[in-house]
Amino acid sequence: MAQTRSTTGYLSHEERTAAEVRDPDLHSVILDSIEPVNERIRLLKLRVKDQQRGIKFLPGQWLDVHVPGLKKAGGFTITSTPKTARSYPPESPIDGSRFPYLELAIQDSPSNPPAAWLWRAPDEILGKELEVRAGGSFVWPPPGVDLDQVKRVVFIAGGVGINPLVSILSHIRETNVQLDHRFIYATKISKQSLKASEILFLPRLLDIFKSSLTVDDDIQKERLDLFFTGHPGDMKFAKDIPHQTHFRRLSDRDIEEAAGTIQERQSSLFYVCGPPTMTDHVVDFLKKQDSVRPDHVLCEKWW
Repeated sequence: MAQTRSTTGYLSHEERTAAEVRDPDLHSVILDSIEPVNERIRLLKLRVKDQQRGIKFLPGQWLDVHVPGLKKAGGFTITSTPKTARSYPPESPIDGSRFPYLELAIQDSPSNPPAAWLWRAPDEILGKELEVRAGGSFVWPPPGVDLDQVKRVVFIAGGVGINPLVSILSHIRETNVQLDHRFIYATKISKQSLKASEILFLPRLLDIFKSSLTVDDDIQKERLDLFFTGHPGDMKFAKDIPHQTHFRRLSDRDIEEAAGTIQERQSSLFYVCGPPTMTDHVVDFLKKQDSVRPDHVLCEKWW
Protein backbone atom coordinates (compact mmCIF):
# COMPACT_ATOMS: atom_id res chain seq x y z
CA MET A 1 0.00 0.00 0.00
CA ALA A 2 1.10 3.55 -0.64
CA GLN A 3 -0.47 6.98 -0.55
CA THR A 4 -3.17 8.00 -2.99
CA ARG A 5 -4.36 11.44 -4.07
CA SER A 6 -7.78 12.86 -3.24
CA THR A 7 -9.38 16.19 -4.10
CA THR A 8 -7.91 17.61 -0.91
CA GLY A 9 -4.41 16.24 -1.32
CA TYR A 10 -2.88 12.98 -0.17
CA LEU A 11 -4.77 10.58 2.05
CA SER A 12 -2.62 8.68 4.50
CA HIS A 13 -2.95 4.94 4.94
CA GLU A 14 -4.74 5.46 8.25
CA GLU A 15 -7.23 7.86 6.65
CA ARG A 16 -8.01 5.51 3.78
CA THR A 17 -8.48 2.51 6.08
CA ALA A 18 -10.23 4.25 8.97
CA ALA A 19 -13.29 1.99 8.65
CA GLU A 20 -11.28 -1.24 8.56
CA VAL A 21 -11.01 -3.64 11.50
CA ARG A 22 -7.80 -3.19 13.51
CA ASP A 23 -5.99 -4.74 16.44
CA PRO A 24 -6.61 -2.38 19.37
CA ASP A 25 -3.00 -2.72 20.54
CA LEU A 26 0.29 -1.44 19.18
CA HIS A 27 3.23 -3.85 19.31
CA SER A 28 6.94 -3.08 19.43
CA VAL A 29 9.16 -4.70 16.82
CA ILE A 30 12.84 -4.41 15.90
CA LEU A 31 13.94 -4.02 12.29
CA ASP A 32 16.13 -7.10 12.28
CA SER A 33 17.16 -7.66 8.66
CA ILE A 34 16.91 -6.20 5.16
CA GLU A 35 17.17 -8.39 2.06
CA PRO A 36 17.19 -6.81 -1.40
CA VAL A 37 15.02 -8.55 -3.99
CA ASN A 38 15.81 -6.22 -6.88
CA GLU A 39 16.55 -2.53 -7.44
CA ARG A 40 13.01 -1.53 -6.36
CA ILE A 41 11.91 -4.02 -3.67
CA ARG A 42 13.40 -5.16 -0.38
CA LEU A 43 12.23 -7.69 2.21
CA LEU A 44 12.23 -6.61 5.85
CA LYS A 45 12.10 -8.91 8.84
CA LEU A 46 10.60 -7.33 11.97
CA ARG A 47 11.47 -9.18 15.18
CA VAL A 48 8.64 -9.16 17.71
CA LYS A 49 10.00 -7.60 20.88
CA ASP A 50 7.65 -9.46 23.25
CA GLN A 51 8.66 -12.99 22.32
CA GLN A 52 6.33 -14.69 24.79
CA ARG A 53 3.31 -12.69 23.64
CA GLY A 54 3.94 -12.68 19.92
CA ILE A 55 1.57 -10.95 17.50
CA LYS A 56 -1.69 -12.41 16.23
CA PHE A 57 -2.99 -11.60 12.77
CA LEU A 58 -4.88 -13.21 9.90
CA PRO A 59 -3.21 -14.12 6.58
CA GLY A 60 -3.76 -11.25 4.13
CA GLN A 61 -3.74 -8.46 6.71
CA TRP A 62 -1.55 -5.36 6.64
CA LEU A 63 0.31 -3.46 9.33
CA ASP A 64 0.05 0.12 10.46
CA VAL A 65 3.79 0.83 10.70
CA HIS A 66 4.90 3.75 12.87
CA VAL A 67 8.50 4.72 12.12
CA PRO A 68 10.60 7.19 14.15
CA GLY A 69 10.02 10.86 13.39
CA LEU A 70 6.78 10.52 11.41
CA LYS A 71 3.33 11.20 12.84
CA LYS A 72 1.34 9.14 10.35
CA ALA A 73 1.74 5.39 9.98
CA GLY A 74 2.46 3.68 6.71
CA GLY A 75 0.44 0.67 5.57
CA PHE A 76 2.30 -2.43 4.41
CA THR A 77 0.99 -5.95 3.84
CA ILE A 78 2.34 -8.81 5.93
CA THR A 79 3.92 -11.40 3.63
CA SER A 80 4.78 -13.99 6.28
CA THR A 81 2.26 -16.32 7.95
CA PRO A 82 0.75 -16.18 11.45
CA LYS A 83 2.90 -19.14 12.43
CA THR A 84 6.08 -17.05 12.21
CA ALA A 85 4.74 -14.42 14.62
CA ARG A 86 3.34 -16.76 17.25
CA SER A 87 4.43 -16.62 20.85
CA TYR A 88 6.96 -18.98 22.40
CA PRO A 89 6.61 -20.40 25.93
CA PRO A 90 9.06 -19.09 28.55
CA GLU A 91 10.45 -22.58 29.08
CA SER A 92 11.63 -22.63 25.45
CA PRO A 93 14.35 -19.97 25.21
CA ILE A 94 14.66 -18.42 21.79
CA ASP A 95 18.12 -18.07 20.36
CA GLY A 96 19.17 -15.48 17.81
CA SER A 97 17.99 -17.58 14.86
CA ARG A 98 14.56 -18.44 16.26
CA PHE A 99 12.18 -15.66 17.25
CA PRO A 100 8.68 -14.52 16.32
CA TYR A 101 8.79 -12.14 13.37
CA LEU A 102 6.78 -10.39 10.66
CA GLU A 103 7.94 -10.02 7.06
CA LEU A 104 7.18 -7.07 4.78
CA ALA A 105 7.98 -6.47 1.12
CA ILE A 106 8.62 -2.74 0.66
CA GLN A 107 8.73 -1.05 -2.73
CA ASP A 108 10.91 2.03 -3.18
CA SER A 109 8.41 4.90 -3.01
CA PRO A 110 10.09 8.29 -2.36
CA SER A 111 6.72 10.10 -2.23
CA ASN A 112 5.49 7.83 0.58
CA PRO A 113 7.30 9.01 3.77
CA PRO A 114 7.07 5.73 5.76
CA ALA A 115 8.23 3.70 2.73
CA ALA A 116 11.02 6.20 2.08
CA TRP A 117 12.18 5.79 5.71
CA LEU A 118 12.20 2.00 5.30
CA TRP A 119 14.30 2.46 2.15
CA ARG A 120 17.09 4.34 3.93
CA ALA A 121 20.56 2.82 3.96
CA PRO A 122 20.49 -0.36 6.07
CA ASP A 123 23.11 0.91 8.52
CA GLU A 124 20.82 3.86 9.32
CA ILE A 125 17.73 1.84 10.25
CA LEU A 126 18.72 -1.72 11.22
CA GLY A 127 18.08 -2.31 14.91
CA LYS A 128 15.56 0.52 15.16
CA GLU A 129 12.37 -0.02 17.15
CA LEU A 130 9.05 0.44 15.36
CA GLU A 131 5.44 0.13 16.48
CA VAL A 132 2.95 -1.89 14.45
CA ARG A 133 -0.72 -2.82 14.48
CA ALA A 134 -2.42 -5.47 12.31
CA GLY A 135 -5.62 -4.74 10.42
CA GLY A 136 -7.67 -5.35 7.30
CA SER A 137 -10.52 -7.61 6.16
CA PHE A 138 -9.02 -9.12 2.98
CA VAL A 139 -8.13 -12.28 4.84
CA TRP A 140 -8.20 -16.02 5.18
CA PRO A 141 -10.59 -17.43 6.24
CA PRO A 142 -12.89 -15.05 4.32
CA PRO A 143 -15.54 -13.37 6.51
CA GLY A 144 -19.08 -14.52 5.80
CA VAL A 145 -18.09 -17.38 3.47
CA ASP A 146 -19.11 -20.96 4.24
CA LEU A 147 -15.90 -22.90 3.60
CA ASP A 148 -17.88 -26.15 3.40
CA GLN A 149 -19.01 -24.88 -0.01
CA VAL A 150 -15.46 -24.15 -1.19
CA LYS A 151 -13.28 -26.80 -2.83
CA ARG A 152 -10.96 -24.58 -4.84
CA VAL A 153 -9.17 -21.23 -4.47
CA VAL A 154 -7.98 -19.10 -7.40
CA PHE A 155 -5.44 -16.37 -6.65
CA ILE A 156 -4.87 -13.58 -9.19
CA ALA A 157 -1.99 -11.23 -8.33
CA GLY A 158 -0.76 -8.17 -10.19
CA GLY A 159 2.70 -6.83 -9.30
CA VAL A 160 3.19 -6.24 -5.57
CA GLY A 161 -0.44 -7.26 -5.16
CA ILE A 162 1.13 -10.66 -4.62
CA ASN A 163 1.95 -9.66 -1.02
CA PRO A 164 -1.27 -10.68 0.79
CA LEU A 165 -1.82 -13.62 -1.53
CA VAL A 166 1.55 -15.22 -0.81
CA SER A 167 0.75 -15.02 2.92
CA ILE A 168 -2.67 -16.63 2.42
CA LEU A 169 -1.35 -19.36 0.10
CA SER A 170 1.59 -20.15 2.40
CA HIS A 171 -0.76 -20.39 5.39
CA ILE A 172 -3.11 -22.74 3.53
CA ARG A 173 -0.16 -24.99 2.70
CA GLU A 174 1.23 -24.85 6.25
CA THR A 175 -2.10 -25.82 7.78
CA ASN A 176 -2.81 -28.61 5.26
CA VAL A 177 -6.16 -27.19 4.19
CA GLN A 178 -7.49 -29.63 1.59
CA LEU A 179 -8.32 -27.27 -1.25
CA ASP A 180 -7.30 -27.25 -4.89
CA HIS A 181 -5.56 -24.00 -5.80
CA ARG A 182 -4.58 -22.06 -8.88
CA PHE A 183 -2.20 -19.10 -8.69
CA ILE A 184 -1.85 -16.47 -11.42
CA TYR A 185 0.97 -13.96 -11.06
CA ALA A 186 1.21 -11.14 -13.59
CA THR A 187 4.05 -8.67 -13.18
CA LYS A 188 6.31 -6.32 -15.07
CA ILE A 189 10.00 -7.15 -14.86
CA SER A 190 13.02 -5.17 -15.87
CA LYS A 191 15.69 -6.17 -18.34
CA GLN A 192 18.04 -6.34 -15.38
CA SER A 193 16.00 -9.13 -13.77
CA LEU A 194 17.94 -12.10 -15.06
CA LYS A 195 17.45 -14.34 -12.03
CA ALA A 196 14.32 -15.88 -10.55
CA SER A 197 15.38 -14.50 -7.17
CA GLU A 198 15.00 -10.93 -8.52
CA ILE A 199 11.25 -11.35 -9.12
CA LEU A 200 9.27 -10.82 -5.94
CA PHE A 201 8.34 -14.16 -4.31
CA LEU A 202 8.96 -16.18 -7.47
CA PRO A 203 11.37 -18.58 -5.68
CA ARG A 204 8.78 -19.06 -2.92
CA LEU A 205 6.04 -19.82 -5.46
CA LEU A 206 8.26 -22.22 -7.39
CA ASP A 207 9.01 -24.09 -4.19
CA ILE A 208 5.32 -24.30 -3.25
CA PHE A 209 4.27 -25.56 -6.68
CA LYS A 210 7.27 -27.74 -7.53
CA SER A 211 5.38 -30.99 -6.96
CA SER A 212 2.61 -29.95 -9.39
CA LEU A 213 5.03 -29.68 -12.32
CA THR A 214 5.22 -33.45 -12.67
CA VAL A 215 1.44 -33.93 -12.73
CA ASP A 216 -0.51 -34.26 -15.97
CA ASP A 217 -2.43 -31.06 -16.86
CA ASP A 218 -5.72 -32.94 -16.97
CA ILE A 219 -5.52 -33.96 -13.32
CA GLN A 220 -3.67 -30.97 -11.86
CA LYS A 221 -5.15 -29.76 -8.59
CA GLU A 222 -2.41 -27.15 -8.11
CA ARG A 223 -1.17 -24.87 -10.85
CA LEU A 224 1.00 -21.79 -11.16
CA ASP A 225 0.69 -19.46 -14.16
CA LEU A 226 3.19 -16.64 -14.69
CA PHE A 227 2.71 -13.63 -16.97
CA PHE A 228 5.76 -11.42 -17.47
CA THR A 229 5.85 -8.11 -19.33
CA GLY A 230 8.63 -5.58 -19.85
CA HIS A 231 11.24 -8.14 -20.90
CA PRO A 232 12.08 -9.59 -24.35
CA GLY A 233 11.60 -13.13 -23.08
CA ASP A 234 15.12 -14.53 -23.32
CA MET A 235 15.51 -14.87 -19.57
CA LYS A 236 18.39 -17.05 -18.49
CA PHE A 237 16.32 -18.74 -15.79
CA ALA A 238 13.48 -19.73 -18.16
CA LYS A 239 14.53 -23.37 -17.94
CA ASP A 240 13.91 -23.27 -14.18
CA ILE A 241 10.32 -21.99 -14.29
CA PRO A 242 7.11 -23.88 -15.13
CA HIS A 243 5.84 -24.33 -18.66
CA GLN A 244 2.81 -22.13 -17.77
CA THR A 245 4.99 -19.05 -18.25
CA HIS A 246 4.01 -16.35 -20.73
CA PHE A 247 5.85 -13.22 -21.85
CA ARG A 248 2.68 -11.20 -22.38
CA ARG A 249 -0.18 -9.58 -20.52
CA LEU A 250 -2.87 -11.53 -18.70
CA SER A 251 -5.94 -11.72 -20.95
CA ASP A 252 -9.67 -12.23 -20.40
CA ARG A 253 -9.33 -15.66 -21.95
CA ASP A 254 -6.70 -16.55 -19.34
CA ILE A 255 -9.02 -15.42 -16.53
CA GLU A 256 -11.95 -17.34 -18.01
CA GLU A 257 -9.83 -20.48 -18.30
CA ALA A 258 -8.58 -20.12 -14.72
CA ALA A 259 -12.17 -19.81 -13.47
CA GLY A 260 -12.58 -23.44 -14.55
CA THR A 261 -15.54 -25.53 -15.53
CA ILE A 262 -19.10 -24.71 -14.49
CA GLN A 263 -18.80 -27.22 -11.66
CA GLU A 264 -15.44 -25.77 -10.53
CA ARG A 265 -16.75 -22.20 -10.57
CA GLN A 266 -19.63 -23.13 -8.29
CA SER A 267 -17.20 -24.21 -5.58
CA SER A 268 -14.37 -21.71 -6.20
CA LEU A 269 -13.22 -18.77 -4.13
CA PHE A 270 -11.33 -15.98 -5.92
CA TYR A 271 -8.77 -13.66 -4.32
CA VAL A 272 -7.71 -10.73 -6.52
CA CYS A 273 -5.08 -8.13 -5.60
CA GLY A 274 -3.15 -5.62 -7.68
CA PRO A 275 -3.34 -2.09 -9.12
CA PRO A 276 -6.87 -0.61 -9.31
CA THR A 277 -7.24 -0.78 -13.10
CA MET A 278 -6.35 -4.47 -13.07
CA THR A 279 -8.46 -5.48 -10.07
CA ASP A 280 -11.51 -3.53 -11.28
CA HIS A 281 -11.43 -5.32 -14.64
CA VAL A 282 -10.70 -8.81 -13.27
CA VAL A 283 -13.38 -8.60 -10.58
CA ASP A 284 -15.99 -7.30 -13.03
CA PHE A 285 -15.08 -9.98 -15.57
CA LEU A 286 -15.24 -12.81 -13.01
CA LYS A 287 -18.59 -11.72 -11.62
CA LYS A 288 -20.08 -11.86 -15.13
CA GLN A 289 -19.03 -15.50 -15.63
CA ASP A 290 -21.76 -18.13 -15.38
CA SER A 291 -21.84 -19.96 -12.04
CA VAL A 292 -19.27 -17.67 -10.33
CA ARG A 293 -20.72 -16.51 -7.02
CA PRO A 294 -20.20 -12.74 -6.67
CA ASP A 295 -19.72 -13.07 -2.91
CA HIS A 296 -16.88 -15.50 -3.60
CA VAL A 297 -14.87 -12.88 -5.52
CA LEU A 298 -12.73 -11.03 -2.98
CA CYS A 299 -10.56 -8.05 -3.86
CA GLU A 300 -8.01 -5.66 -2.43
CA LYS A 301 -6.35 -2.86 -4.40
CA TRP A 302 -2.88 -1.49 -3.87
CA TRP A 303 -2.40 2.13 -4.80
